[in-house]
Amino acid sequence: MAHLIAPITVEGIEMCCDPVTRRTTEILIEAANAIGPNEWEIYRANAYGDSESNPSAESEEPVSGTVVFGVCCGTQVVLEVWGEIEILNTGFDWLEVRLNGAREFYHESTEVTDADPWGKVAVGPFNVTINLPDRPCGNIIEIDGSTDDAIANNDVWWKAKILSIQ
Repeated sequence: MAHLIAPITVEGIEMCCDPVTRRTTEILIEAANAIGPNEWEIYRANAYGDSESNPSAESEEPVSGTVVFGVCCGTQVVLEVWGEIEILNTGFDWLEVRLNGAREFYHESTEVTDADPWGKVAVGPFNVTINLPDRPCGNIIEIDGSTDDAIANNDVWWKAKILSIQ
């Protein structure tokens, strides 16, 4: 296991890893926000009105969010991801986890299972185990998600948390 002796560059910013958490501070992009220690809501999309005033459940625009952080002196990261996703239309909610830019996990709601514009379904939780390569410059983890459209975004969301860094 390589030991990082210089800051790691995360989204163009040099950052140091906390020796206790073995990671950098996270960078939150667009709709992402922290909801607890090592836990984030990647995005949440709310429709305008209700099913009676807005039968098509349209949102203003697609909603996306990203959490990015560096991991130093580790061999494995275990994440848990879960959400509530729409089950209507042709643009589908998705979540992707990348390690150093390469896909490690992907989930997309690709089946229309309901004609109700307010229909949604819980997905997960999924445990995502990421084995880290021995890199002296550290590793970058990105958790990225989007509604991918502006239809039926009736309080759909994805969340993620770190279960462990070893």
